[in-house]
Amino acid sequence: MSQTDLNQWRLLQTGRNDGAFNMALDEALLQTFSAHLSLVSPLEDYPVPIVRFYGWQPACLSLGYTQRAEREVDVEACARLGIDWVRRHTGGRAILHDYAELTYSVVAASADPLFGNGILPAYRTISGALLDGLRRLGVEADLAPKVSAKEMNIATAACFDAPSSYEITAKGRKLIGSAQFRNSTAFLQQGTILLGVDVPKLFEVLKPPVRLSRAQAIAQVSQRLTSIEAVCSQPVAFEEAQTAFVAGFASYFGADLQPSAPTQAELELTQALKIAKYANPAWNMERQRPRQN
Repeated sequence: MSQTDLNQWRLLQTGRNDGAFNMALDEALLQTFSAHLSLVSPLEDYPVPIVRFYGWQPACLSLGYTQRAEREVDVEACARLGIDWVRRHTGGRAILHDYAELTYSVVAASADPLFGNGILPAYRTISGALLDGLRRLGVEADLAPKVSAKEMNIATAACFDAPSSYEITAKGRKLIGSAQFRNSTAFLQQGTILLGVDVPKLFEVLKPPVRLSRAQAIAQVSQRLTSIEAVCSQPVAFEEAQTAFVAGFASYFGADLQPSAPTQAELELTQALKIAKYANPAWNMERQRPRQN
């Protein structure tokens, strides 16, 4: 990509899909992006960043790659309720992805100066675009301060139990949760934008911690998160939210977001990853430590 095209991004809007497909496609995008980077000279420009927006159907519980599935997932309840579960390529804690959610992912070069140098600068930069999207929906939100693990005071396996550094809050409650994986050349950041939320349903499929009852876990997490619907006092449709965040990314980064679809090679890799990993119960059950791509 030439210097004059550096403001272009690739935009994917892939609608609602099952959890295994969603996670496999995000990893496929990261792998193909990393492979592209390996072919360019350090003096050449980076490939354009990728931003993807998508949803989930059916509902799906996703775990961070290091979480212990046998300790935290009620597999029988998932089966009974028709809820999938999958392990993510990124870290963080468990999220129940339901119909009232918009998910985003970003793939870019780790050394791209647009995103700073490291995990936290990238979080903070991408959160700027998310805040822009929220404002377009009439949501006044804030950037969570930098916090240590000890300061987060996490008691459950749920992602929205507490905000991490530079995540998004509204009226002191977590609204958008994100997680990131970086290899030697590129990074993948995935994030959950809560359009609505059903905390009791989360703890039907997520086991509460030993020191809290289910009712206590529900009460605690309910006090620590919020949704766009709660802030706006009315439902916000998936398509409306997606339009707002596409505009937010374009405006914040001064980017020309070019609508795209997964390539045939990306879809073939997605299918291979889905079979080998994300649709494989044995792989999902095992605590993972992602290798460099």
